[in-house]
Amino acid sequence: MKTIIVITTLLFGIIVPNAAQITHFTREGTASFYSSAPLEDIEAVNNRVQVLFDNSSGEIAVRMRIEDFRFRKSLMQKHFNENYMESHIFAESRFEGYIEGFEGFSGQDIPDEVTVNGTMTIRDVTKEIAVTGSLRRSGPHYVCHAVFPVRLEDYNIRIPRMLVRNIAEVVEVTVDFRLAPVN
Repeated sequence: MKTIIVITTLLFGIIVPNAAQITHFTREGTASFYSSAPLEDIEAVNNRVQVLFDNSSGEIAVRMRIEDFRFRKSLMQKHFNENYMESHIFAESRFEGYIEGFEGFSGQDIPDEVTVNGTMTIRDVTKEIAVTGSLRRSGPHYVCHAVFPVRLEDYNIRIPRMLVRNIAEVVEVTVDFRLAPVN
């Protein structure tokens, strides 16, 4: 059992102070983003987001490969990976943080709205963020949902001047995770 947890942690590339405390995980979380711009809306979905969660402390770690985002138009996906995210150089994005006040929750007694504090890394730029979302128990699982803005400029994602009407400066990110217990 501990071997599986350690291997999972190493595969994620995340250093967790006490790997034995990882209680829930998924390899099939969803992250999507939406950019509303005058000329065209842009949407993409990644259904291969990996998440580790410790339900004794509320610590959470998220990892996603940039190339796993899927667009409705293949040309958008190509431009996203090659020109904006440079996924051949910056292959993944991460979040590491904790649910504020989680130690005070007991069993099913989780408030409707929680705040997650931590650091998010995109294109090797790390920023502290706080995200408000929902966390609930569903049997042995935890179900997480959040919607939050990401300012492209904060993560050195450059929009060429001639395309500024095509892509919003701030994109809306939505995450949904169903975390299963580690057996």
